[in-house]
Amino acid sequence: MTAQLPTTPLYLRVLEGLLAHTAAQAGFADACVLVEDGARGMFVPLSHSGSRPSGLRVLPDDALIRRALASTEPIHAAGWTLSGSCLRERDSGRVVLLRLSASSSAPIRLLFLSDPRREGDFTLRHSAALTSFRSLVDSAAAAVLDAEEQRRRRRDLEHGKLLADERGAVVERLDDAVATADTMSAIVRVCAELTGKAVVLFDRRQRRIAAAGPNSAGRISMPSLETILRSYPPDATAGPRPVVLAAGPTTDLARRKIVTPIVERGEHFGWLVIDEHPTPLRPTDEYTAARSARRIGAQFLIQRRIARVAWNAKSALTRQLVRGTGAQEDLAASGEYLGVNTEARRVLVFVQVPDGESEDLDHALVEHLERSLGVEVLSTRGSEGLLLLVEASDDVGSVVAVSRVKTAITQAAAAVSQPTGLIAGVSSVCEPAAFSRAYREAREVVRCVDRFTEPTAHRILAVDDLGPVRVFLANGDVAALRRFVGDVLGPILGDAPGSADLLRTLQCWFDAGRSPRGAATHLGVHENTVRLRLSRVHAMTGLDVVGNAADQLSIQTALLVLRFQGHPALVVPGRMAAGEVDLHASARGLTTDSQPHTRSDSVGATGAAMPA
Repeated sequence: MTAQLPTTPLYLRVLEGLLAHTAAQAGFADACVLVEDGARGMFVPLSHSGSRPSGLRVLPDDALIRRALASTEPIHAAGWTLSGSCLRERDSGRVVLLRLSASSSAPIRLLFLSDPRREGDFTLRHSAALTSFRSLVDSAAAAVLDAEEQRRRRRDLEHGKLLADERGAVVERLDDAVATADTMSAIVRVCAELTGKAVVLFDRRQRRIAAAGPNSAGRISMPSLETILRSYPPDATAGPRPVVLAAGPTTDLARRKIVTPIVERGEHFGWLVIDEHPTPLRPTDEYTAARSARRIGAQFLIQRRIARVAWNAKSALTRQLVRGTGAQEDLAASGEYLGVNTEARRVLVFVQVPDGESEDLDHALVEHLERSLGVEVLSTRGSEGLLLLVEASDDVGSVVAVSRVKTAITQAAAAVSQPTGLIAGVSSVCEPAAFSRAYREAREVVRCVDRFTEPTAHRILAVDDLGPVRVFLANGDVAALRRFVGDVLGPILGDAPGSADLLRTLQCWFDAGRSPRGAATHLGVHENTVRLRLSRVHAMTGLDVVGNAADQLSIQTALLVLRFQGHPALVVPGRMAAGEVDLHASARGLTTDSQPHTRSDSVGATGAAMPA
């Protein structure tokens, strides 16, 4: 029969035998070696197969420990025993401590002997025996420590190799995903497969871009990014460094999360979040998150370059459509390549951008309008402002389409622009062949608003709100316009009793389509009162507002100028009352000595320059 080989290593058996012999020579029941553990700040038993006090942990500031460290002789304490992590004086038990290692040797090693009996002498013979065994026990203990260090290094090398293999597999899988699909969703899917967990990609606006789980089926459940980021450390360094967020009532997270910012070339694009479900977190999960974040960041850069090229191409096509240059076949081919319907009817918007606005204002406006209206919006930037072409839906009438565009522009300006200063002129719905004329008309509207109103709010007005009179207001001499208003309505512009009622009646009469009944309903008076007031206007101004078309045009033009001025007797007409422009703001008066805006008045009366 083959003899069974011992399973305990030789160095452990040598230490075990030395400790047992040492305890017997000193008259104690147990013996072990205490080794200083710097990481935990205490002395712990050295691993061996012999018996030792169960759960022995001793703090370095214990009184007996300090005495043993300061002496080369054994320290005997009768009536002492181990309690918790301290050696305490009790009615039973005795211990002996002897420093084994030299002062220059690390870690510090102590021989610890214990016996549950209080009786028993510790003589000079016992002390000499312990001293004689000191070097042998210390050498055996040092051999055990060296063997444990070698085993730890070998284990670390094996673990490092395993970790390197796992990381290599992560890099290979991610490279395959980029080479095969080259999309963010593919990278997120591979990240979920590698980690075995749910993964969600958010952009900077906290919108969910892509999500995947270890299994393709099923919906991914994840808290909002706002909730997750409440636990994100504010002092976390910039860069794609994964951060593990703890779960618990203080974080509002049911499970731990690995949160990795998507940062590429110093620009933050979003967040990659890995949920600890359905498997626990592993060491390679953070590495997988970091590598996935880097590849997703590269995808963001690539997509932004593609979007910039497409934006520039669409901008050039927009300029060609407005100018009316280029063959129709070439425009159609360019539109087909870019996914733009060059035959669509559109509303043209000219935006005069205030000083100090961001260069990305056109991008922000286009994004807001497309999201709000659900239609395609083309854009180009010229030397004098922005030009937008908003697609008009076929199932919506022209009046409704223009009204929706005005409302959307107002909301977009409030969301992405400075509080005041933006001016926009909105054309009617027109065919591509009429874009050039629509541009000139929209710019004339902007010029009118800029000349006669103060920048107290965003001012958005449509071509149809002004009618043909915009040409007169946009290009006429300001001093001449001042005199024109005085010549037409001078007799009823004073503070005489009833003057305000006459002006308000004229406005309501025109707004009601020259209907006395409609004006009376709006004013809350009798129809005869309206007719009487119109007769008084005829008598005071000499203009037949009821029967002479030329006089009607003169009075209506003068009223429009007064509304731009914010005359207190006039109200903003219903078609201008949706917040597009505040005509009651303190205007640049035509009856005062104030000067018009320099920027607009410097443009000649020959019309608007087309976008460069």
